[in-house]
Amino acid sequence: MSGIKYYFLILIALCSFSGCVRNEVEETPWSTASVPMVFSVISPDYPVELYLGKSNFVKNTANPIPYPEARVFMCERDSAWVELKLQSADTSSYKDVDHLLRVVKGKTYELRIELKDKNLHAQTTVPADGATIMYASCTVQAGNDASNSKYSGENKAPTIRTKSSTLSLHFTLPPHKDYGVYLTAFSKEIGFNGPYESGFYQDNEFQCPYDNSAFTLNLITVDPYLKKFRFSENILFSQSFDDDFITAITSTYGGVLPAYSNIENAIGLFGSFSTDSKLIMVTEL
Repeated sequence: MSGIKYYFLILIALCSFSGCVRNEVEETPWSTASVPMVFSVISPDYPVELYLGKSNFVKNTANPIPYPEARVFMCERDSAWVELKLQSADTSSYKDVDHLLRVVKGKTYELRIELKDKNLHAQTTVPADGATIMYASCTVQAGNDASNSKYSGENKAPTIRTKSSTLSLHFTLPPHKDYGVYLTAFSKEIGFNGPYESGFYQDNEFQCPYDNSAFTLNLITVDPYLKKFRFSENILFSQSFDDDFITAITSTYGGVLPAYSNIENAIGLFGSFSTDSKLIMVTEL
């Protein structure tokens, strides 16, 4: 799962937004008040991190972060709180630097952030009965020498040679209909932009890097908050699976605040996901 780096988290230059929201995903109202913005998505096998921002915040040398007094805590329900540490004096990122939090499928985790004038709260339950890969195959016709040009941004990264193949996948769906299920490979989302509603997927023009004889296929199950937040912001997981998750998310928005939130006394997202992965051998026919 080296291509995966867990998801989301939001912007630096922001439009105005306001109000408290209840601890459930809901559409949020617009206004001119400045409010805290919190973004964290947790998952087993990944370090816990969080972004704390503020709407209408202008960062400068004298004012590098919006809430220098903030203390950020997270815990498994009915367990001791663990304090996340600010990464540097000019960043709004917090991490569990001592790796005291163990994220486990099926467990509920609570978030508390202490500011001067109020406390922020949220919770998420990591999906336990997630989607599972039952069978998967990737086949390519012998002598397939097709290549595609792929570029990254405006700098035009070197061409990546690919071979067109057939990817077939059978999987079980989670019993909880409010979960979202997504598929990734080569650090990007594949398939259509939406959750799967059947246990079968096939792509007859799957582009596999030319020299790859095997690759990791990831079937991701997200909690209801992350699913609704993703829909509201039209986020592709190709934008999130990156070595720097928070930067990937904050650069996505371009000043547009989220339409949904599950943070009490703030806006943003505290969500979770679990992953089932399988090594797929590329078979030549």
